Amino acid sequence: MEKIFQMPFDESEGATVTYDYSPNRADGVVNGAHFVPGKNGNAISFDGTATDEVQKNVMALAQAEWSIMAWVMNKEITTGSPKRLVWLLNFGGDNFKEVSIDVTPGSWYNVALTKRNGVFTFYLNSAPIAVVNNNGTLQGVSLNQDYYGGDYGLGCLDDVNIYGVCLSQMDIMNELATTKNHAYYIDGVDLKDYGVYVSGSKGVVNRPKMKKPYSLSWDNYHGEAVDLQHKYFEPREITLQCFIKADNKNDFIDRITKFEAIFDKPGTNRLVIDVHPVKPLIYEVYCTDQIDVDKSWSDSLMVGTFNLKFIEAEPVKRILKHMRTNASNATCEITMDTGLKYVNIYWGDGSVDFDVCLSPGQTVSHTYQENGDYFPVITGDIDKITNFHTNAIIVWNKL
Repeated sequence: MEKIFQMPFDESEGATVTYDYSPNRADGVVNGAHFVPGKNGNAISFDGTATDEVQKNVMALAQAEWSIMAWVMNKEITTGSPKRLVWLLNFGGDNFKEVSIDVTPGSWYNVALTKRNGVFTFYLNSAPIAVVNNNGTLQGVSLNQDYYGGDYGLGCLDDVNIYGVCLSQMDIMNELATTKNHAYYIDGVDLKDYGVYVSGSKGVVNRPKMKKPYSLSWDNYHGEAVDLQHKYFEPREITLQCFIKADNKNDFIDRITKFEAIFDKPGTNRLVIDVHPVKPLIYEVYCTDQIDVDKSWSDSLMVGTFNLKFIEAEPVKRILKHMRTNASNATCEITMDTGLKYVNIYWGDGSVDFDVCLSPGQTVSHTYQENGDYFPVITGDIDKITNFHTNAIIVWNKL
């Protein structure tokens, strides 16, 4: 289902921007709000006057159809916890409609509002709870707390999505039921397309082994003096436990041959592990070990098991996302000070800029030729980078 606004609020505490993962890139500016564990990943938490203001209008309220979905939670406080949420439809002047929802503070609820012509349908956890018919011109819509004992805005918000269509109840149920299945990709191709399935993995989120620090051993002192102010890491080792299926012997050999060939190309292979709706794990890797397939031959279904071992030579990185929808946003720009260090930038379309060293105010850019979602990866001494600005989304500040 295409979204015209997608804000998961998965930023870390201290972030000043919330990213819209839709092609519209209507990012928000955070003022006083915090990030806490949410319904899915993190959520944004408001207290009193805190705000997160979206700088772009992506939703024409008067258009024929749209839908809004979000997860919300009223906070629990010592006294007077807000126990209701109120949708407000403003048609101008005294012409407005309210729909109230009873909620339990501290619990997450999925709320949805759909519009088709003059019919507004309200949902709670995918169940329709109210319908409002009004053919007036909608001036604004808001979701509020019915709370008069103190400050407003004592709540959390997660996964706000806006659609340019009127979702049915079944659509809403499907959206709530959709979970991100683990998927593994090599150079943009799902391993399942080769008949390869991953049953387990090691090393994908482990802290790599630290390089041996500089040390001195003095004769008249116990032990040694170690420099621990500068910590650097060995390459990351990743192992995928795999099995491959085929219908017969010839098909099995063909699949193994095609699969092994993808690791023969010059340069690295991009391994992507899709475990999150908008934040994949990405690694630039190469395969050195042989692929030793343990198999039993038969005249029917062929199954072989093997371990796929990768080396990620540059294990510390920053991951971005750039969405090209037309020629006007085809170029990804990165401005940064690399602190007299060199970094490599893997742009996600097969292009790589090696040994990039930028001073304050300098910019490196890359223009994508085809529409699509791209994930630039910056590798190197990420901690030395300062004055970082980009027109892309920062998916992982450090991974």
